[in-house]
Amino acid sequence: MMYLTYVRNCKFVAPSTLPAVRFMRQSLTEMFALDEAASYRHVFLYVRQLAIHLRTAITLCKKENIQAVYNWQFVQSLHLWTEVLGMTAHRPHLQPLLYPLVQIIIGTIKLVPTAQYYPLRFHCAQMLIQLSKQTGTFIPVLPFILEVLSGYNFNKPHKKVSMKPQDFTCILRLSKSQLQENGFKDAVIEKVYQQLLEYLASEAHTICFPDTVVAASIQLKKFVKECKSANYSRKLKQILEKIEENARVIELERSKVSFSLSDRKAIDAWETNLKLNGTPLAIFYESWNKVNLQQMAKRATNNDKLGEYNIPTLKKHEKKRTNPQDDDGPVELFPSSDESDEDVGLTLSSPPKKKKRGTRGRKGRGKVQKMSVEDTENVPSGEEDIVQDLQLSDFK
Repeated sequence: MMYLTYVRNCKFVAPSTLPAVRFMRQSLTEMFALDEAASYRHVFLYVRQLAIHLRTAITLCKKENIQAVYNWQFVQSLHLWTEVLGMTAHRPHLQPLLYPLVQIIIGTIKLVPTAQYYPLRFHCAQMLIQLSKQTGTFIPVLPFILEVLSGYNFNKPHKKVSMKPQDFTCILRLSKSQLQENGFKDAVIEKVYQQLLEYLASEAHTICFPDTVVAASIQLKKFVKECKSANYSRKLKQILEKIEENARVIELERSKVSFSLSDRKAIDAWETNLKLNGTPLAIFYESWNKVNLQQMAKRATNNDKLGEYNIPTLKKHEKKRTNPQDDDGPVELFPSSDESDEDVGLTLSSPPKKKKRGTRGRKGRGKVQKMSVEDTENVPSGEEDIVQDLQLSDFK
C-alpha cells in the first residue's frame, strides 16, 4: 500500500512537489531496509513489473507503450529501487536483484535515444552511478554519457536565446523549442561534465582505471578538437587533463606492484590504500563538489532572490533645483520621538507635487472650474487675469 501510494503521488513532479516525493522515497527505502528477507518478495514483484512494461515497449514500439515507460511514475520507481539496493548493499538478501535493475535502467536509456529525452538519460545515468558507488560493482556508465556528445551537433547555431541554462531536475522530455535554445546546450555540457567527473572520481583508485578511460579519452579528444565553442571545449578539456593525470599516477603505482592479477585480496588492499592516500581526480572532485552543492542549495532555496529579503525599493526622481533654498535637506529615515504621531514613519517618498493652477487635484485634472461673476470679487490680487480668461473661454 505504501509503494502504490508513492507511485500514485509521483505522477507529476515539479519543484514544489519534489521535496515531498524525495521524503516519501527516503521513508519507503528505510521501511524496506528494516527486513530484507520480507522485502525481497515485494522488490522482486515490482522490479519484474517494470521489466514487463519495458519489454512491451521494446517489442511493440507503439506510442502508448513507450509512454508507459517514459513517465515520472516509472522513473521514480527506478529511483526507489536504486536507493533500496544501495542502502542494503552490505546485506546479501536483495543483491541478486542488482543485475536485473541495471538492465532495466540501461534498456530505458536505449528505448528512445534522441536529444528530446536527454534529461531522462541523465536521470538513468545518475542511478547507475549511484548503484556503482554504493555497491562497489563496476557498471559501464561512460558510453551512455559520452554518447550525448556524438548524438547532437553542438556546433549548430541556436535559434533562441535563454537567460540561463535549463534545469533537468524536474524534466524528462524537452520540446522542439527548448532544443533550439542555447540554454539546452549549456545544460547538456554541464551535465556531461558533472556525471563524468562523479563517476570517474569513484573509479579513480581502481587498478584498471587507465584501461577503463581509453575509449573515453579518445572521444573527449575528438570532441575538443571539433567543437567550435570555446566554453564547451575548455570545460571538457579540463576533465580530459585530469583523467590523463590520474591515469599516469595509477600506471606509476601499478608498475611497483609484485602480486599477480589473480590475487584479489592483494588488489583490494592496494586499491584501499591508494584511495586513502587520495588520487588527483578524486581530490579535484571533492573541491568541485563543495562549490556545486552550494550552487544547488541556492537554486533550491531561491537564495538569490531571498537575499534581498523582499524589501521594496523606492525610486525618487531628482528634480533640477536652481535655487539652493529649495533643497529640503537629507531624508530622515528614523525620526526622533519628539515628533507627533502623524509624522512618525519612513519619509522615503518624494514631497507631493504642487498642483497646477486651474486644476482640482487628480479627480479634476484637465477640467476647468467655472466661476460666476460674483465670485470674482473674492479673488485675490494677481489671479484676476486667470478668472477673466476662464470666463471668456466659457462664452466660447
